[in-house]
Amino acid sequence: MSEKHSRVFEDPSEVRGHMAAEISKALLHEARAAMAMAMESHVPQKRKRTMKKKAVASAAAISNRRKKRQKAERRALASEVQLNTVSEEVPQIEEEMTASLETRLQELRDTLVEVNVAAEKTAWAQRQLHADTRAKAARPVLLDAKLSAERDINQKCHRCGAGEAVIRCLDCVPLDMEFLCGGCDMEAHKKNVFHGREALFHGYLEPIPPTKAVGMGENGQPHFCEQVCQLPLPARRAICECTHEIEVTSGKHISVVTMNGRYDVCLPRKVCPTCLVEWTPGVKELLRYRYWPSTTNCQTLYSFDVFEAFAHLKVSAPSMSRNAFLKLLEHRSVQAGRPGNVCADTFQKSFFEYCFCKHTEEVMCEVNDFYCPACHPDMLAVCCDGNRKHYRFKKSRGNEEQSLYKGLFLAKDEEVSAFLNNVRGSSMTRADNSGTCGVSRFRASKETSKKSSSKIDEEGIQVAVCRHGILLRGLNHYRGEVFAYPMFLQRELSERANVTFFCMDVVCRYWPYLSKVTEESSDLQPLMEMRPFLSVMHAKAHTAKCEVRWGGRNQDGAGNTVGEEVEQVNSFLSRAALVTKYMTKAGRENMLTQQAMGWNRKKTENLHKVLACRYIKISERAKLEVASFSDFRQKNNITEQTAKQWVCDVQQWALTEPGSTTEQGATEDLRAEIESIIVALLRKKQDLYRQHDSNQTRQRKRRKIRELKKKMKQKILLYNASAEDTIDEELASNLTEDYILPWERREDGHSFRLKRSLFDQMMLIRRLEEEQSILVKEMSQHITSLRKEIKGVEKLKENIRMGYFGDMSEDAAAGLKSVLMRRSSALESLCQQAVSTYSAIVDDLQLQDTECRTDTDDEYDLSSPESEED
Repeated sequence: MSEKHSRVFEDPSEVRGHMAAEISKALLHEARAAMAMAMESHVPQKRKRTMKKKAVASAAAISNRRKKRQKAERRALASEVQLNTVSEEVPQIEEEMTASLETRLQELRDTLVEVNVAAEKTAWAQRQLHADTRAKAARPVLLDAKLSAERDINQKCHRCGAGEAVIRCLDCVPLDMEFLCGGCDMEAHKKNVFHGREALFHGYLEPIPPTKAVGMGENGQPHFCEQVCQLPLPARRAICECTHEIEVTSGKHISVVTMNGRYDVCLPRKVCPTCLVEWTPGVKELLRYRYWPSTTNCQTLYSFDVFEAFAHLKVSAPSMSRNAFLKLLEHRSVQAGRPGNVCADTFQKSFFEYCFCKHTEEVMCEVNDFYCPACHPDMLAVCCDGNRKHYRFKKSRGNEEQSLYKGLFLAKDEEVSAFLNNVRGSSMTRADNSGTCGVSRFRASKETSKKSSSKIDEEGIQVAVCRHGILLRGLNHYRGEVFAYPMFLQRELSERANVTFFCMDVVCRYWPYLSKVTEESSDLQPLMEMRPFLSVMHAKAHTAKCEVRWGGRNQDGAGNTVGEEVEQVNSFLSRAALVTKYMTKAGRENMLTQQAMGWNRKKTENLHKVLACRYIKISERAKLEVASFSDFRQKNNITEQTAKQWVCDVQQWALTEPGSTTEQGATEDLRAEIESIIVALLRKKQDLYRQHDSNQTRQRKRRKIRELKKKMKQKILLYNASAEDTIDEELASNLTEDYILPWERREDGHSFRLKRSLFDQMMLIRRLEEEQSILVKEMSQHITSLRKEIKGVEKLKENIRMGYFGDMSEDAAAGLKSVLMRRSSALESLCQQAVSTYSAIVDDLQLQDTECRTDTDDEYDLSSPESEED
């Protein structure tokens, strides 16, 4: 490729200049070609001389030759005159052509300047391009500055101004004491042990730990020496009744782990020489200054910010292991010249103890981590699904320690096992493990399953979430995804709230099983009050009748609930499974519970934004779908009465059950199988390039498509052999969209596909209209729940003020009061944000609980609950 074709322009002005130059060259070349043609037209053509035979010279011939010679001379003289005339005209033509060319070029330049050429790159792309250009130009400058910053600097001490500086401390820059001599460094950093210092006297900047100081040798040269550093904690002023002052000395050697790594320091210590009373910081003093002891003897201390950072990372990056985090801290320590080893087991145990202490504090403040404030007391839907990636190896047994959060999020194994044995004992004769729906086979649709013989203990987990993605309950798998597991979660959640829909990806198989179990178990009868809901995306893999009958889009009152909210949570938990499969049983449960609480906390904090954004999107989409449906009806000349009749026809068609032993029933079964295969083929063909970007994956999908086509041909041959209305095998196998199956042709001239299309659009519009009212109700429940929490916190503060604080000390009660005040302030701020957000988009927001109305109704500008009936 030539250079002009590979050139890339960074500025639109350069593009215009380049275009003008290229057009100028083209026009000049055209003008020169025209002038050359003009000159050729004026040049006389030379005549070809013919060879004649020599004749005998005669007087007449000589006379003729003389006449011809004279005529040729006259002709040559005329040609010379004409050539001189043409040579004089050529410059004039060239000047005229050049003037015309300049005029046209000037017009072109004016046009290019006046008309804004549309830039190929967006404004963001232009900014990125300019930023890259500036960064490329700045790289040599940055490199030069980086190297300059590494050089050794000869400075006087900034503190005393006399000695030569041997220490540089960037943490002391705000105090204007960046460079220090050896003596001033010892005085300045006697208590500032967490400052990062660098030695200067070796010709380079050398990081040194706080236990190293710089002294002067006999030869006047600086050298390193050891020093003892104390943990910067204020010592108690009086430890006994003696009046004399007591000097603070160094006590026990400990390690302190912060976000900058590990520090080796000593605890401060006071000993009275008279009465020999000794003081050293205890647990209360350490926790007051945000240090968490790893053990009761306080051999290792962890700063609170280390645990908070690790907890945040376990939510933002669930697959990060404790070893990776500790490697980061060790790297920070080594870079600063300190020893960096941190015990992983001690860190994890201390982290769990710290988190459990915080959880206990939250429980005392009546904080429920596994609770959705927008779904209580009326919860619209619960989504349940299993996650087989959360297995755990048997070799990671560890000791027999119990989980700190036993039964909080993951149900107790003994309770689940007892329920499983009870259900399986009464339903073993009904076991049907086919797990098929049409051409699809589901692993989760099983009534019984054997325990895995592989080297794993727990085979996975089953979780239940609300329609906002907040985790509610979970349990461990030990026998695959059997129906008894979601039934246990369904029973647990039915006791917490009024749940309307129970969502699963195989609810068409689970609900008949549940109805049979409840016939024998009276205590499970309330479970049938819920309504089945087949997840919207999983319904695409079921048969058409199953999708119409059980699909979430076709359930009245479900709104725009998808039923796939648990998949988002499973995506988060699957990343955590990369680490938990190597942990002990108790450690795995502790970590999963801690991560689930962090996930719910993040969801709850942003709940008002999510509901408001969802309401806006649903309102806009509802208008678009209504307009699209109106165009669809006009295009096909469908009246409102006809549309309602078609909806009833589709619903009645979905209720017809296959499986009859008669000839007509067998034909209906073949029709259903052929329809399901054709639908599966159309979807697989549509998703072949849209969802798969790997040739290897597409090859497997193509093989599956070929197998389905072969199976469909066999079914068509069977159908054509027994039915009068035969199927065109070639058209059906080629998946021609316009081809209509014989039984889809109706007497009214409309195909069943058209009815199904109208049915889907009408169901979608109904669900969108329901979703708007559902969201308004959830917003009201959200605000009501927040006000209930505020009221509960105020009641707890009042109890503490009255002296009802149980076994706590007065200091602990005062601290709990401060925690409650902070909790109350956060709830009021969140409630105010929610009301402000909801009021901006919803005019008729109403509270559902009249008992929770307070004097703040006027402040939040909410409508009265009595107007809800209107």
